Amino acid sequence: MANKDFFDEEFEKLETEAAQKETKADLQADRSDDGHSNRTSTPSDGGKFDSWSGYGAPTREQTTAKKPLYIMLICLALVLCIGLGSLLTVIFGGIAKSDQQALLDKVINILDNDFYEEVSDEKMWEAVEAAGTALLQTGGDRYSRLMSPKTFYRYMYGDTVEVPHPNGEFGMTFQFVEGVGMYILSVNKDSNSYGWLQDYDIIVKIDNINEGRGATVTVGGKQYSFTELVTSDCDEETFDLIFDATNSATFHALRNGEIQQYTIARRTVDYNNPDYPYDYVEFYFGDDCTNVSLTRQGTARYSTKEERHLDKLPSNTGYIRLSEFASLDKNPLAYNEFKAAMDLFKSKTDKNFQHLVLDLKGNPGGDVNVARLIAGLLITDHNLSSSDKSKVTSKTGELLVTSLNFRNGYNNYYEVESGYDNYFATPNGTKCDIVVWTDGGSASASELLTGTLLDYKTAVHMGTKTYGKGIAQVVMPLEGYKGTFEMNGVSITENWYIYYTAARYYPPLSSNIHEQGYTPSEEYNNLYDYESLWDATRSYFQTGLAA
Repeated sequence: MANKDFFDEEFEKLETEAAQKETKADLQADRSDDGHSNRTSTPSDGGKFDSWSGYGAPTREQTTAKKPLYIMLICLALVLCIGLGSLLTVIFGGIAKSDQQALLDKVINILDNDFYEEVSDEKMWEAVEAAGTALLQTGGDRYSRLMSPKTFYRYMYGDTVEVPHPNGEFGMTFQFVEGVGMYILSVNKDSNSYGWLQDYDIIVKIDNINEGRGATVTVGGKQYSFTELVTSDCDEETFDLIFDATNSATFHALRNGEIQQYTIARRTVDYNNPDYPYDYVEFYFGDDCTNVSLTRQGTARYSTKEERHLDKLPSNTGYIRLSEFASLDKNPLAYNEFKAAMDLFKSKTDKNFQHLVLDLKGNPGGDVNVARLIAGLLITDHNLSSSDKSKVTSKTGELLVTSLNFRNGYNNYYEVESGYDNYFATPNGTKCDIVVWTDGGSASASELLTGTLLDYKTAVHMGTKTYGKGIAQVVMPLEGYKGTFEMNGVSITENWYIYYTAARYYPPLSSNIHEQGYTPSEEYNNLYDYESLWDATRSYFQTGLAA
């Protein structure tokens, strides 16, 4: 269970530097002299792009935190004066010190030599990390931060290396916040928790605990009972130990000012049709061709089909939900699954599929290269004017998906060959064959894909306004600055990293949407639930309204 930072920032799985450079090189095609000719190389700072992913707090699974930032900001303010001097020394050791650095060095010296009690090395490095984050965020960019070796490792691999719990999972992703409780971020729709716990619940107490390994646990000289746990009284280590050992329990959830109680047991939470064992794509092309649950799993209140009202799917329409634009090294995992689902969509000749619903609700983003490849299956220039075609078409005939613009004038262009005609009829300009659904949790690469489809006029947008993240981050290792830490009895050595915003990205024909997002037209806006979305989708396809 990867327990990452609570405050609103962006992390996502990071590609290796070599893979990233190769990706960038592949994507920088020569462009025509129509507004995209000033192509330059990538920054020379040694950084690499992360996957432009989720906008919110990295969590035990990748999902969105929407709580205020004040808890972490207070902590950062408290430690800033302690750690900033050391941070600057770590990052800028070879540069002449400014007055500010000299002043902060004096603070460090006092802590080292004259403070009333010794500050441990571990605490000092924690202060450095927090102070570095505060320094990077001074310009108002909440995404930037300094990552300690342990933070980076926990982000990449999670904070445990234990084998899966023998009794499965509870089916929720959450962030433990010391002094607050267990903050629910999302609930797996095929788990025992679904229909009971809800997003943004705060679990204030857990009792009736059926423990898995003993009745008590001792941390820091304090003994905790497995029978009842007040979450706000625990520190993170204690909470993880107890929660990981719990087989079943009653969760007391604070919701809208009231406490709700639900007894939930662990079990295997992921429903997967063994014929289509996808991790990032869920599709429904009828009961005979799907990888979503058709019946209620365990003690869940609904099946996925019921929860998403897939019985409302028009007979000639397919449904695909993409949860994340995931990749691993050079492997575009989510694209591979999406392409396989689209091939199934095409192969179902008995269904005569003509339309597609692309569900991006709650998708926090991911790898830009995955978004580029998926866009290639869903865009064509048939609906564009001659002038617009010249703006988005490269000399090799590929179509522009997005451009990444740096402060220093560097630009990266991401292009793809169109595969639209493999799946849909040639557009005639009167309506779209694709409907894309979004909500406030659709961010970054989700918005990139949405904007691309809208610019090429191959999709109509329904749901609610997207998150509004039109910037991209670079993660850069601080070579020569490493740290060693222990996790589950294993000694691990890793670099320090700086993660910062480096560029804005733009759709093919329209403007940057940072802090604005995409809002559906009035007719299709403020559609929050699946039932309303299906009603609007059916109406659109039946009436043939223009996008």
